[in-house]
Amino acid sequence: MHFDLEAYNDFPVAVKVFVENRKNSRVSITQQNIIVRLPKFLPDYEKEKRLKAHLDWAKEVIEKKALYQKHQKKLEDYHQKNLEIFQMDFYLTVFEIETGKNKLSYKGNGNIEFYLLKTLDEKVKVSVIQNLLSKFTTKYFISKISERTFYLNDLYFKENIKAIKLNYTTSKWGSCSSKRTIVFSTKLLLLPSNVIDYVIVHELAHLKEMNHSPNFWKWVESAMSDYKKWDKWLNKNGKDFDF
Repeated sequence: MHFDLEAYNDFPVAVKVFVENRKNSRVSITQQNIIVRLPKFLPDYEKEKRLKAHLDWAKEVIEKKALYQKHQKKLEDYHQKNLEIFQMDFYLTVFEIETGKNKLSYKGNGNIEFYLLKTLDEKVKVSVIQNLLSKFTTKYFISKISERTFYLNDLYFKENIKAIKLNYTTSKWGSCSSKRTIVFSTKLLLLPSNVIDYVIVHELAHLKEMNHSPNFWKWVESAMSDYKKWDKWLNKNGKDFDF
């Protein structure tokens, strides 16, 4: 069926709708798209109803949390600047090239170099840098965030973890599925270490309780007695951290 998405043309990214063989509908906010997944078995009117509800929610989240504000950054914010990722210091430099391919170069010395086509608009260059940084973080830090997650799990929860992944997400710092897969946002690694640990503990607690019941928060508190402090910090300051 065809979905009328005209009312959501003002979204900062494209809206994509998938009708699939699934039990539940869901919406996710990514760097490139707002993605809605709908069950195939639903009648058309119910698909339309759920689509509207999901997109209205996504619009509210985007406006409330000022998502996608990273696109307001300028090229100068990345040239000869320092960036801390998961307690590692990097120095960023931007080089403009006449021909070739946009790329990020890192040789393990703390210096990240961006090579961007000179002909690109500044906003496009900024977007390219953000995408390259996120991909670099996924590749370079997946083993490090996994190691920290397994360490905290062994220390406090002793649960089975099927997989740990890093993806760029805007709506969540982390998530834990019923299949025991934990996904962290790459931008989580820009936060202070105590806040990173809080998000890890939060997701690990979902291996015990797949909800936010009192029992869930007891598990969180058993691993991090001052978690409320870091949860409050994250809600107040998290929006300021992005690539």
